[in-house]
Amino acid sequence: MKFRSLKSPFNITNDATTNSKLLIHISEKEGVKAENLSLATWGSSYVLANHLHRWKDTQPIHTARENTSNSIAVLELGAGTGLVGLSAAAIWQLPVILTDLAPIVPGLAQNINSNRALLAEKGTTAACGCLDWTQPEELLLSNPVLAASEPQIVQSSRKAHIILAADVVYSEDHPELLLKTILAWLAPGPDARVVICYPVRIAYIDHIRDLWERFEAAGLLCVEEAQESSDDDWGEAEPAPYEFCMWAWKREEAR
Repeated sequence: MKFRSLKSPFNITNDATTNSKLLIHISEKEGVKAENLSLATWGSSYVLANHLHRWKDTQPIHTARENTSNSIAVLELGAGTGLVGLSAAAIWQLPVILTDLAPIVPGLAQNINSNRALLAEKGTTAACGCLDWTQPEELLLSNPVLAASEPQIVQSSRKAHIILAADVVYSEDHPELLLKTILAWLAPGPDARVVICYPVRIAYIDHIRDLWERFEAAGLLCVEEAQESSDDDWGEAEPAPYEFCMWAWKREEAR
């Protein structure tokens, strides 16, 4: 069972050597639900957001920065409140598109607007839209400032260099749908990356194993993996460690 986090704003690590933090403002709109889950920030998002600084000077980030004119630098799937995507935009100083199901998108727009000053200070932007994993070939990009404006259709032919996803593997159909969406959007090349974080709970072990098997069969290779326990209380009856893993194309699949 998942419980709401009532923590906001969030202090997210920007640089571990100087212990500098970024303040990410997150609100959770009451009554917003998708797939019977209320809009909330979960532990996996917080853990992943606090690891993003480790990769900001790596080649995948540099490659994404060099190719923003005709592709998507960073795409977040199942963004929820947007903590991971907004943190990535500020830490990596890259434009990010945060996506989720339609009922969640207004909450994402609200949180983008709440962090607009920070994003401007970092010289970057964030946008949000609806991306349905059952039909992943296009996303409907919303304007977080003009809520009444018509969504812009973005086709998956406009690939994403980095894909982020936190706490999105909690039912048996998620591994297949998540992979289908990643294969639709992930850019080719040796520097493309997928970064996923999830709680290692007994109830989800089979889903996680299925996810790994599907990723490997599709030509993806795990290039980094780690687990950690969060010191923060997320209200869970049985706290579990969090695992994050980074995936790249196998050499022969990098095209």
